[in-house]
Amino acid sequence: MISTQSFQTNTPELHDIQGLIVNGYTHPCSVHMLFNFNKDLSNLPYIRSFFKDLLPYLQSAEDWGALKPKMMLNIGLTARGIAIVKPDLDVPNSNFSSTFKKGPWDPNNAQQSLGDYGDGDPSEWWNKQFANEDLHCVVHAYAMNAMAQNKLVEIITEAASKTNGMVTELKPLDPLKSNAGRLEQYLLSPADYIHFNYRDSIDEPNLNDNPAGKDQQDLNNFLIGYSTAENPIPGPLSGPEAKFARNGCYNAFRILYQDVELFESFLQEQSKLIAPQIKKTEEDTIEWLAAKMCGRWRNGSPLTLSPAQPEESTSKSTDFGYLANDDMKGLKCPFSAHTRVSNPRDEGVDVAGSDIVPRIIRRGMAYGAPVSVDPKADRGLIGLFLCGDLSSQFETLYGWINMNNFSNVFDPAENTPQDPLVANRINPLPGNVDPNFTIPMNYGTNIIIEGPLPQFVVTRGTAYFLLPSISALTEIATGS
Repeated sequence: MISTQSFQTNTPELHDIQGLIVNGYTHPCSVHMLFNFNKDLSNLPYIRSFFKDLLPYLQSAEDWGALKPKMMLNIGLTARGIAIVKPDLDVPNSNFSSTFKKGPWDPNNAQQSLGDYGDGDPSEWWNKQFANEDLHCVVHAYAMNAMAQNKLVEIITEAASKTNGMVTELKPLDPLKSNAGRLEQYLLSPADYIHFNYRDSIDEPNLNDNPAGKDQQDLNNFLIGYSTAENPIPGPLSGPEAKFARNGCYNAFRILYQDVELFESFLQEQSKLIAPQIKKTEEDTIEWLAAKMCGRWRNGSPLTLSPAQPEESTSKSTDFGYLANDDMKGLKCPFSAHTRVSNPRDEGVDVAGSDIVPRIIRRGMAYGAPVSVDPKADRGLIGLFLCGDLSSQFETLYGWINMNNFSNVFDPAENTPQDPLVANRINPLPGNVDPNFTIPMNYGTNIIIEGPLPQFVVTRGTAYFLLPSISALTEIATGS
């Protein structure tokens, strides 16, 4: 067995870490291409050639200087993918976590937290274009313009075509409603907004590189091989798989369809009822309700700092708390608002005796044309949720989204509410779920939107990837 202590370092080896983990890319173009590998070991040399052809474009976490690369890529592998390209690791019997090995579709594990139902059930994922188990690899391709993107996609597809059919691209979208069935970033204007017209990707962990730190924002909670805590996560911590995974990070890759027309019609219908109660116009009430559901105004201003109206000065603010900013009654930001549920900050959490607020790194981008451009297009969010432990970080937060029972601000005597924006609505809802969305008001009478709320967001697919180190990907390419 190989001890994790034998290769622990305190300073992140940026040259060996895939750039996606540490850096939030701002390239305007991206395509996220999915692949299947042939399982016959005799065909492994063909698969290695695929990786070898992509290595020159693999982006590390090192500073690229004043000029961004015109095109670059990063690579992720599922547990099944690793088992094919690194058969010596014996992945099924390895020290990789059972969550990673079983995948996000497992009804007795991941789905207990993710709770994908109805049209978002795992049996419906990827628009039934391929099976969940067939997905082995993702290539995240980034470019500075459409021409560079097309060139990079051509390089990737050519690398796959040279493998004699041993590497096959999987296209998850309906080609009649998308560009070639691929997951392609749509050039929204401005670029940091999603289809529901909210500003996105504002609040990210600081990624301090303190290996002894316990702060959930520390890089050691995401990057494998750095933590010096007594029971360090992430892992694996021993065996050849620990050496392979070092300098890597897990990616919960989730495709979320956004029903924009349903969301906007809901805001309009509810605002007609709410406007007289809050003495605002219906137009202003639409934005007020959208902010109450999210926890931020659509320009990004957090309600805790700007409760009355959106403000440019707070549009990217992250330095605030709910206790620190006197909002423990939810009068500014409702307790179930999406951003408050996904990061309750100093509100206080109490789950199985833990008071830790888990963090994840988000690298999301919109796909599909807006309603104004093509009403029939498939549209939503390509979500890359990076974490060190899929279960205690990503799945825990998603469980909170589906069941708001993690904090004392929720009355234990009452049924459990849900995130009004992205929670999965079980149909029919179990008796312990409050289907309503409650907005606390300072004049004593809460505004209650009777539920169940519509399903605004539907899961189109989920996969758990490891973003291996550059040296690990080089080993795959060379067969060393």
